[in-house]
Amino acid sequence: MFMNRSLIAVLLLGLGWCSACRTVYSPNTVHNPLLQEKGEFKGMIAPNNLQAAYAITDHIGVMANGYYNSFTSDDKDFHNKGKALELGVGYFNKSPNNIVYEVYAGAGRFNVAMDEASGTKNFNADATKLFVQPGIGWVNPYVEVGLAPRFSMISYDSPEISGYTAQEQDSYYFGTLATKSHLFLEPAVTVRGGYKWIKLQLQYGRAFKLSKNQLNYDDSIGSVGLVFNIGNWYK
Repeated sequence: MFMNRSLIAVLLLGLGWCSACRTVYSPNTVHNPLLQEKGEFKGMIAPNNLQAAYAITDHIGVMANGYYNSFTSDDKDFHNKGKALELGVGYFNKSPNNIVYEVYAGAGRFNVAMDEASGTKNFNADATKLFVQPGIGWVNPYVEVGLAPRFSMISYDSPEISGYTAQEQDSYYFGTLATKSHLFLEPAVTVRGGYKWIKLQLQYGRAFKLSKNQLNYDDSIGSVGLVFNIGNWYK
């Protein structure tokens, strides 16, 4: 399997934040574990994402997602940082032809912070994220292909804002950030290739805002990482 340079570039877009639009939400990698048996563990490490999933029974799995991102403008006058932690639990099942079905639900907290103009303008907000994520995939010891459309609801606490004018706050939608929850559909395709316990993972997806309230967000989802799998099924 190979990828051309343009596809790699598209995937890596999901690792960046938009400085011009003062991004307050950037979707993390969609966790599509595709567990198959009790005791199986999968861990994924990517430049800005850490994920882990464990099957506590033959049909019940738990997951944890960690995320960190940081952007600094070329002139080093604008900084945007985000971090998040999520936990989830779900149900999975498999068919004799290597098809895995799953659905997970979970919650998490994240923070986004910005400063610019030599630190005279500052923004800081915490938020709660709820998600429901059905998924399906085909798995063998060498290749895994999954599709997971994640539904996310983001609810912001009242942000701490200083230095921005009233016009700037309106332009960046800072003032209405916490008035309503923000709903997203975030479908992503995940491909893994390798040998049994270690695989290269590629993911690409998009974020579609379902609610009408305004929010500056990144609509791309992309990651390149390594997946480690501890289980018995591939032996």
